[in-house]
Amino acid sequence: MGRSGAGKTSMRSLIFSNYTANDTRRLGATIDVEHSTVQFMGDLNLNIWDCGGQHKYLDNYLNEQKENIFGNVEVLIYVFDLETAHREGEYSLYDECLVNLATYSKDAKVYCLVHKMDKIPDQESKDNMVEMYRRALAKRSDLFKPEVFGTSIWDNTLYHAWSQIVHRLVPNMAVIERHLRNFQRLTEAAEVVLFERATFLVVCQMAADPNVQLNKYMSVSQAIKYYRNSCIQVQSPFQSLEIRNKSFSLFIEPFTKSTYILVVTVDREIEPAVTKANITTAREHFNRLTY
Repeated sequence: MGRSGAGKTSMRSLIFSNYTANDTRRLGATIDVEHSTVQFMGDLNLNIWDCGGQHKYLDNYLNEQKENIFGNVEVLIYVFDLETAHREGEYSLYDECLVNLATYSKDAKVYCLVHKMDKIPDQESKDNMVEMYRRALAKRSDLFKPEVFGTSIWDNTLYHAWSQIVHRLVPNMAVIERHLRNFQRLTEAAEVVLFERATFLVVCQMAADPNVQLNKYMSVSQAIKYYRNSCIQVQSPFQSLEIRNKSFSLFIEPFTKSTYILVVTVDREIEPAVTKANITTAREHFNRLTY
């Protein structure tokens, strides 16, 4: 949900339809509501309702169709356009959405994306802008406590936000995380990451060093997605990736039917063939967990 031109369809197309940021310039305005169903992590179906933000549609959503639009909602993703001049008017629409959500889906989770952050030149100003929205939105509802992210289609921030969102939607995530931790420990890997196969969003990650920043895996998501698209264009589908140097060995391999796995080792005594054998051995076990 969000006003027209906020970038809702662009981000959906980039994450779920393999568009590049440049490709989204061809997209037109969303007419009414665009429904799409995306299969995620095996048998989890994400039913995405992309709601057009023109005034005539917004009035319809909030009045005539409010039970249909806001009923049985698991997640509301509200997109704030950083270029919007009338911010108070923007907040009022957000408030109306929360009122309807409280009536029809009071257990829903709310995420707010402050979009088009590439318009702000320096990181400190970006952080201040997101914090300003975070404080303002926290005061607007006692029932919903939104998580706020600054996003842009031109960098990895969009992958970071959506990875956090879908992470909460996978019902057996705690089980997957526990087994991934065991895999990381038994194989003596420095880092292990699961990516969803179609979107390459980060599903979960484990690292021997607790100070490893999650953000770097979002950069991997974005880079592999672009690289995979390039492979498709030259009719050479992406299969796997291996990088080795004197500091580490990195492997990205197909894992389960719905995931890729990234494994990083820093112990030079661990042979690459052993790491690949460990991935192969674990594959069947994790297939049972994710289906």
